[in-house]
Amino acid sequence: MSVKGTGGAPPSFTVFKTAIGWCGMVMKGRNVKRLFIGHSRQHQIKRHIKEAFRDAMEVHPSRGMRAIIKRLERYCSGENVALGSVPVDWSSLTAFQKKVLKAAAQIPYGSVDTYSGLARKIDSPNSARAVGNALAKNPFPLIVPCHRIIRGDGRIGGFSAGDGISIKNKLLSIERGEVL
Repeated sequence: MSVKGTGGAPPSFTVFKTAIGWCGMVMKGRNVKRLFIGHSRQHQIKRHIKEAFRDAMEVHPSRGMRAIIKRLERYCSGENVALGSVPVDWSSLTAFQKKVLKAAAQIPYGSVDTYSGLARKIDSPNSARAVGNALAKNPFPLIVPCHRIIRGDGRIGGFSAGDGISIKNKLLSIERGEVL
């Protein structure tokens, strides 16, 4: 599905390398519209961005983009960096998705919760599957740390970003302070 910008200039994007692989950030104005993470090749990121945002223009990172990229690079290198203040564009999400993602954003660095636990936190205790579906559509992985949600039986669960579950495992290992 193609996502078009909403009036004005088209979205801009840049790609960058981190300790978890290639990442790409799409911005509309000063807000992150989407973050792509954990791909093994730069061309994969660019292809995914162009598929999702056909009108996006690749740019040399602005000062604001560089500041966000530096924080993401530090996070991916194992530093406990607060990402909650990174400005994001929530406009593509439903009210339920926003509720789920905002609750996931409250999970502290190095901690995990379960899909059903998150469902209870948003006062929707029977919606663990819907919570999982909302997390799978998270346009801001790392900024909204959906990797911190695991299955009730302690298994890792799914992850839709980059190289999937291997990236989720890597992120959880980083937060536990394990050397990769």
